[in-house]
Amino acid sequence: MLASVIRELIAPELPQCPQECGVVTITEVEVSRDYSYATVYVSAIAHPDLALEHFEDRVHELQHRLSVLKRKRIPLLRFRIDRRGERAARLEALLDAEEER
Repeated sequence: MLASVIRELIAPELPQCPQECGVVTITEVEVSRDYSYATVYVSAIAHPDLALEHFEDRVHELQHRLSVLKRKRIPLLRFRIDRRGERAARLEALLDAEEER
């Protein structure tokens, strides 16, 4: 529940990412059990590092957006690149190579 609210509060920043990144999405938000941290996983079609840099540069502004949560403990935001797509493509390539043998 909290993760989806955090996603909604951060989502308006997505169109502000550099155009070189292509389509940028928030793939997942994980909130720690004690609500200390919210890890936001970001995916970009091109230049995911640039997208990550964009979010990290604006972390204070985005953190401020979470103040509307009116909670005793507001999680600190951390941004990470979601590499699941890359891993899936690599695994698929390995499986294809194995089939060709």
